[in-house]
Amino acid sequence: MGAAATMGGLAEPLLAGPTKVFAATMAESTQEIINLALTAEQLATTFYYTGVKSSKLTMTNNQDNQPYVRAAIEEEWFHAELLASAGAKSVVGNHPKFYFPKGTFDSDAAFIGVLEALETAFIEAYLAAIYQFSMNGRTDLAQLAGQIMGIEAEHRVMGRVILNKSVPNNLTLEKAPPKGATVADVAKALVPFLSQSKTNPDGPFWMPTKAEIKIAVDGGVYNPNA
Repeated sequence: MGAAATMGGLAEPLLAGPTKVFAATMAESTQEIINLALTAEQLATTFYYTGVKSSKLTMTNNQDNQPYVRAAIEEEWFHAELLASAGAKSVVGNHPKFYFPKGTFDSDAAFIGVLEALETAFIEAYLAAIYQFSMNGRTDLAQLAGQIMGIEAEHRVMGRVILNKSVPNNLTLEKAPPKGATVADVAKALVPFLSQSKTNPDGPFWMPTKAEIKIAVDGGVYNPNA
């Protein structure tokens, strides 16, 4: 049975066959990879934080869903802190700011659509990173990438649960990077979020501080004038 096999026809077949499951990547430095990973985690932190602050999202005003999204803020921030402690430097500088598709924080459907796109890109990038870290002899970072990737997969399913998708866990395998792709190649999906454009006009949204994150995670309402 090929890698595209589904579970009772419910899961989404993404891969054409077993030859595409393990796709080797090209040589890439450890520093380049952790820099990209840190930037991705800062983007994710900003995304979830802004979602929690938005008064237009039903999901962030829903007591059942609030804990999920608040936890995601802290998890992404913690990932960023770990990567920074490993020597990562953000590609967007010391005061990261990001841009999102129009209306991202105006409706649950728009927010979860961006969530699924981002988390899918993160998962694919971390799969490429695991391979390259191992090739670079950094099995410690390969393990860390695997630990982080597992949480990103949880976030993807979380979004589908919030939207009441009939099968939130709809994949048999996560999408593997194309053969010969670098982590940077996969991470190109994140480029539109780094500067204002026609595709991502909303912003800038600044990476929250540790204090702002604590307020959001604890369920408080951030007052920029306090």
